[in-house]
Amino acid sequence: MRLIVFAATLAASLFAQVRFIHQTDRVGVTVDGRSFGSLYFGKDANKPFFHPLTTPSGVKVTRSFPVEKSPVEEPTDHPHQRGLWMGVEHLSNMDFWENDSSYTRPRMGRIVFKDITKMDEAGNRGELRFQADWINPEGAPVISEDRAMTFYAANGAAHVLDVDVTLTARIPVTFEDHHDAVIGTRLSPAFEEKNGGIAINAEGLRGEKEARGQASRYLYWKTRVGEETVGVAFLDHPENWNAPARWHLRSFGFFTANPFARKTFDEKAPSAAKSLRAGENLRLRYRVLVYSGDLDMDAQWRKYAGVK
Repeated sequence: MRLIVFAATLAASLFAQVRFIHQTDRVGVTVDGRSFGSLYFGKDANKPFFHPLTTPSGVKVTRSFPVEKSPVEEPTDHPHQRGLWMGVEHLSNMDFWENDSSYTRPRMGRIVFKDITKMDEAGNRGELRFQADWINPEGAPVISEDRAMTFYAANGAAHVLDVDVTLTARIPVTFEDHHDAVIGTRLSPAFEEKNGGIAINAEGLRGEKEARGQASRYLYWKTRVGEETVGVAFLDHPENWNAPARWHLRSFGFFTANPFARKTFDEKAPSAAKSLRAGENLRLRYRVLVYSGDLDMDAQWRKYAGVK
């Protein structure tokens, strides 16, 4: 009996793993033997992005377009909104957000993937770290990015991803007060408000009408897919610049956590812009939860923030 129990425990521990699959244009991530998504290096997107976001039960919660074909009809607006991404639309009059390679927008920059600096599979925790350069329209780097993405296994109903990014200025720059920044996602049509999806923040404000532009330590968006309740949550780290974040969201399933937005939502508010001198850096941290069922988000945030 002891041998059977030991073998079962060993098998479970071996299965509860994070694995990375390094390919030409991406790194695939599996958690507990199931696909979570892939970090795409982003040549066509002009920025790295993670796609799709998938629940442990296998439900893809992000829009397929324009990365892959969808089995259901999807909207094809805003092709720069791919999976989960990071960027800033107004950085010293440069656009690192609406910068898809299909666009011809003025002052459009590129976030160019350089190389992977760490790919550590440590059982039920895996860290994927990479460097990228933010390149201005003239072809010169203005920001050096160091991003760590840490994935966790054996978390039951949720896939968990921690994003820890350090942005180092190569020249003096200003992250301007604007609604499009700094980590965002575009969800599948099932999450649209007209289809029954709803975004809710830590204060209980619901939907675009109530929650857009409000400061909150987290925001989650949930809906029904078949018989299953599924959701996506962003948790803002309390040590981030201007925490708690302001949230830009639209009823069609788009939302961002933004440390550089106040005045853009309320013209009477002080600016949330952040300037960096050459060589100065800014660190930002977020937790992403992709889950089935219901989660106690207050407890999830306290655990992430280290707050009792």
